[in-house]
Amino acid sequence: MTVSELRPTYDVIVAGAGIAGISAAVAAARQGASTLLVERYGFVGGMSTAGMVTPFMKYWIQQEDGTRVPLVGGIFEELNAHMAAIGGMVENGFSALAFKQAAARMLRESGAETALLTSIIGVRRNGPRIEAVTLRCGTDERTVEGACFIDTTGDAELLFAAGAPWVKGDEATGKLQAMTMFFRIGGIDLRAACDDVRARPEQYFDWSTWRYEPSKIVSIAGYRDTVARAHASGDLPEDVPYLFFTSLPGSGEAAFNTTNILGRDGSSSADLTAAELEGRRQAMRAAALLKRECPGFASSYLIETSVQVGVRETRRAVGEYAVTGADVRGGARFDDAVARANYGVDIHGQKGERSVMEYLKEGEYYQIPVRSLIVKELENLLTAGRSISSTREGHAALRIQATSSATGEAAGTAAALAVRNGTGVRAVPYDALRAILTKAGNI
Repeated sequence: MTVSELRPTYDVIVAGAGIAGISAAVAAARQGASTLLVERYGFVGGMSTAGMVTPFMKYWIQQEDGTRVPLVGGIFEELNAHMAAIGGMVENGFSALAFKQAAARMLRESGAETALLTSIIGVRRNGPRIEAVTLRCGTDERTVEGACFIDTTGDAELLFAAGAPWVKGDEATGKLQAMTMFFRIGGIDLRAACDDVRARPEQYFDWSTWRYEPSKIVSIAGYRDTVARAHASGDLPEDVPYLFFTSLPGSGEAAFNTTNILGRDGSSSADLTAAELEGRRQAMRAAALLKRECPGFASSYLIETSVQVGVRETRRAVGEYAVTGADVRGGARFDDAVARANYGVDIHGQKGERSVMEYLKEGEYYQIPVRSLIVKELENLLTAGRSISSTREGHAALRIQATSSATGEAAGTAAALAVRNGTGVRAVPYDALRAILTKAGNI
């Protein structure tokens, strides 16, 4: 669909087709709202596809018998089922191609319209309301009006353009989390890689999962002595502290969350460009090191780097409530909860900054209130995904994909209810919203 073919007005317009935007658009459309999802790439998925972030981090409670009880259901659960049906999942790992296919199908079947290769280049605001956005695809431009808008760009680009309040980085220092260029390697002997963890456990992080079974995900991090030697010889930048991969569906491939790009701001064009170049340099050097020195990698080869560098942290909305690190650690409950999660505070530190990786006790979880999705100063703008209102510590926990899907589904549902009732987003009846999200399995 080209921008010239779009309707002049929609009930709900969603900016950004990452997992939060996909979930928001599907949810809004299923509630009967005419919905437009705008995406700058030629495919949907955001960091799940363009960023190649292909394991879902923990979103379940592990029972004593080994079964997993998910904290996120609904659209996220459907997406997983569609990927599994086409052979694109192994436990919580997935292929980017399967994600693209499954998400595109869900959007199509929901009735949501998607404008790919399209950017939002302007916002028309009238007081406390956004009235329209101007879209560009190639040389085509069109202004499209909306009753309600959802910012799922990750970088809070829509609310930034609308002049809404935002914050960025550490409250004291302004520092942002490190960025990562994912890369994919094939030709790995995963059994040999797992055998080495068993033989030399001191070389690996204790959270590595190295039991080799085709139906299980392999997740290995460490290679301590190898990395230390590579630092000393200059074969690997000292900014790269370890090698870490998760296996992909099928045989002998893995995605690497290894590169570590410091001192850059993902909302700056110049810094993003530098991060892209540095990330690919690091990926090439890491792939060569793995092939040369690591068990199971003798026949390995670099297949690709991600379409774009992975950005963990940029702008956050200033909303009616900011989720905090204390909320995460304390298992906070809210009267207006719309999502729940159990991923802990996870900060990939900058130079001179300590990295943080915290875990909740098994069985514990925290909730996210709808107020954190409502942007201050605007009556018809919601946000979802990693840009929801939070402190830096809160953001570091809720930024993961499963939680982003849950907040996206909540935002899409709330937007559709606001349009149906002819109200602003703050006046959406919570009882109606809660009933829908509870049925989905998200609260």
